[in-house]
Amino acid sequence: MKKSIIICLAVMGLSTTMFAQTDKEAEKAAKAAEKAAKEEAKQAKKDAMALFEQGYKCYEQSNNAMSEFNSWKSMQKDAEKVAARQAELNAQMLELAKEGDPLLQKAFATGLVEEKKYFDGWRARDFMLSQLINVELQHASKKEPFDTAFFSTAASDMCDACYYQLKYGKQSDEQQSIMMKQASAKLPSLGTYLAYACQFQIERKNVDGACEALDNYKNFPVKYAGYVDAYTPQIPYAQFAFNIYYTAFQAKRFDVCEKYYNEAMKFDDKESHAFVAQSRPQIYLQQGDTARWVGTLKELIESDPTSSSSEAATQNLLAYYSSKGNKEMSDFADDMLAKNPNSKIANYGKGYVFINQQKYAEAIPYYEKSIEIDPEYVDGNYMLGFCYYQIGLENGRKISDKKYKTQAEADKEGEALVKSYLRKAAPYFEKVRELQPETSNRWASELKVIYQNLGQKAKAAELSNY
Repeated sequence: MKKSIIICLAVMGLSTTMFAQTDKEAEKAAKAAEKAAKEEAKQAKKDAMALFEQGYKCYEQSNNAMSEFNSWKSMQKDAEKVAARQAELNAQMLELAKEGDPLLQKAFATGLVEEKKYFDGWRARDFMLSQLINVELQHASKKEPFDTAFFSTAASDMCDACYYQLKYGKQSDEQQSIMMKQASAKLPSLGTYLAYACQFQIERKNVDGACEALDNYKNFPVKYAGYVDAYTPQIPYAQFAFNIYYTAFQAKRFDVCEKYYNEAMKFDDKESHAFVAQSRPQIYLQQGDTARWVGTLKELIESDPTSSSSEAATQNLLAYYSSKGNKEMSDFADDMLAKNPNSKIANYGKGYVFINQQKYAEAIPYYEKSIEIDPEYVDGNYMLGFCYYQIGLENGRKISDKKYKTQAEADKEGEALVKSYLRKAAPYFEKVRELQPETSNRWASELKVIYQNLGQKAKAAELSNY
């Protein structure tokens, strides 16, 4: 029994020693890891500052090249030599900017650059980005290929470069104070670069890039509030919204069309407004959503019942309801006429309801109203001529089998019931002929019959050629 107790005590002593050793090793490892992390952080900061210094050195060299040119130019009178030297130094500045800006960008991305260096760094980025972005603008002005993605990014970065100079600069520093005034004057004008970026993306039909660029452009006065308070957009947001909508519609990016619909409708251009209004229902039609197609057309009619877009919407819905039956079409036409009695399409539709029932006389007042509203409305003129034409032919069939006591009596009734209606029909078919001479199927045969019945043989013979 005593032996067992001694063994247990020995084991417990061994375990305690082992735990103590484990704790010391863990503590040692933790200290080593902490030291390594500190060294790594120190090296990272060192690397970040090295990147910064490299980038800033490029800026200084580029800036010196510009100063050198300005000094050299004042001593030269030879314009060709001045131009050649300028081209040489511009190329040098551009190469330095290409090398330096990415280094500064990478340095700032680490978050380890000393804050006292921030003003100098953003001043350098502003200078170098100006060199790079102006080259792309020159390409654009000459209709040469250029990097739209880079331009968009650089335009936003240049805005930040100006802003951060104002944020990190010290008014107490005389030199920085001068540069801050320059940045303050420059920043409001940079909104135009964001507008260019949006336009370039639209021209390249890059829908997603254009959306991002427009968001940046719209956010400009918000992001830099306090520094661009007097800013007025050079190009209206609604104009860009329409351009994006149009581009997205062509690309069948209907999600983007939906996003920009309301703003695109604000664009103050009659044709553009009509395109947006009339194309939206087509989106639902292409998606097979008939209910939303019908609903959108009705919304369009109610929002502006007298517009050309509303007339087009009414025409589409009349065609839709006519496929549902005469009652559906009649109810819809009545509803539209109640909202807008001067809708030529709604009057046309109501007349067509009577045409389907072969009630030509009842249809006439509606077609008369449609061409009173628009005298050059082809369909209204055609259908009004058609009504008089059909009444004349129907009356002719009714009296053809009747027996008359005298020819004079027959001629009198024929004049009253046939020829008078054909005479009324002729001017409307002639109007269709005038407005659409290429559509002879809509007037040639009718006019030939009319002129034959009226005894105008020369006119009837001329129409035989059609």
